[in-house]
Amino acid sequence: MGSRIVVNPVTRIEGHAKIILEIEDSGELKSGHMQVLEIRGFEKLLQGMELLKMPQMTARLCGVCPAAHHLVATAAIEEGMGVAPPRDAKLLRELLYAGHVLHSHALSNFVLTGPDIILGINAAADQRNVFNLLAIDPELSKTLLRIRSIGQRTVELVGGRGVHPVTAVPGGMASRPNAEKLELMAGWGEEATGSLESVIEILKPKLEELNPLREAAQLPYHSLALSNNGTVDLLEGEWVVVDPEGNEERRFTGPEYGDNLIEHVMPGSYMKSVQLKGPGPKNFFVGPLARLNVNSKMNTPKAQAHLDAFHASGKPRLSAVDFIEARLIDMLNCAERINAIAGGELGDGPVRVAVPEVKAGRYVGVIEAPRGILVHDFHTDDDGRIADVNLIVATQNNYDAIDRSVESLARHYLPQNDDEQLLNGVEFAMRCFDPCLACATHTAGRMPLIVEMRRGAEVVRTIRRGAAS
Repeated sequence: MGSRIVVNPVTRIEGHAKIILEIEDSGELKSGHMQVLEIRGFEKLLQGMELLKMPQMTARLCGVCPAAHHLVATAAIEEGMGVAPPRDAKLLRELLYAGHVLHSHALSNFVLTGPDIILGINAAADQRNVFNLLAIDPELSKTLLRIRSIGQRTVELVGGRGVHPVTAVPGGMASRPNAEKLELMAGWGEEATGSLESVIEILKPKLEELNPLREAAQLPYHSLALSNNGTVDLLEGEWVVVDPEGNEERRFTGPEYGDNLIEHVMPGSYMKSVQLKGPGPKNFFVGPLARLNVNSKMNTPKAQAHLDAFHASGKPRLSAVDFIEARLIDMLNCAERINAIAGGELGDGPVRVAVPEVKAGRYVGVIEAPRGILVHDFHTDDDGRIADVNLIVATQNNYDAIDRSVESLARHYLPQNDDEQLLNGVEFAMRCFDPCLACATHTAGRMPLIVEMRRGAEVVRTIRRGAAS
């Protein structure tokens, strides 16, 4: 009958999930699956609300990526109205979003996955955490957390709030920072750029130590990302699909996503997966790695240099572990853009244009969330209220890739007969994707954990971590 390993809860991720490993009688892995435990229900909750309130309401969907929802809802309304915001409004949104992505990636690479990278995935669980990292290397830890703070403070100054920003409105921006705040942010961007260059050099040998896992966690999947004439663009562009050999397979616009993607209900999970439509559904992944696989250019010099070096070892890069380095390049690009926009690129032109009244119709917005493609698709009635809504969140697009990586690292560690390493490996596989499953609520300190292996109803092996009993 085989046996089952259940990892519940998975630690150091944004939200709550468990991992289920099905083991054959022979000891070989049959399957691995991430199960998402929360029911969200926002697509139903938004029905009946006014379309123009969506930029504020959807920002409350998540405490980790509120700026992404805020901006994509605004973009959806503008797309449906046929309105283009002024140049300076676009730059302000980019500035806000650069801060958001910098902050979000810093949380992932430094706080959640950082202990695995810096302290080593083989370190004991009670030592492999951000608190021990602070104790071992306080100066490096302060630098990492300072980068995160710069991103968050940038969102606050441009977006009006550090969490749940409010300044993006259909037609542009409700306000602009004054000269003093712009000068402050320009300095922050320069500081973050220098800090990231130093951090990347420190992390290089640590990432090389993960090469065995990089080989084990290969993903023979397509990459899907936005592209602005071959340049990484987080806020606009065509959807481009690149196959595992690096060939462009298709490209399409935001409103055409329904002709190219299909959502699937996953057994025992509240999150749906997404695949490319046929002939024959195809698996894909999104996010910082997909952006670098699809595009060849960044719009800042230091990030471009790192992208060239990244591509020198092959394009596309297809390991779950490669997401970590791709995230660093994303961060460097954002830090440089903060410095450039706040340091002089932003002009003194208008930041808002008038918009027409809301009419019955369809409003589709697409941007690159930190974790990948994010879609807001609203249908309104004659009163300008939401009649139907479809949200495709970035982590949904990566569901199949996460399961594949969990299986791959489970197969890598199972023969070693080391319970602790098996737990570490499958959790690390998930963290590589930085899944955002809820509103990033976590238990302080070390989370207790019980893993039971069953043969039928009989418990044949129990693994305990922490105070679980």
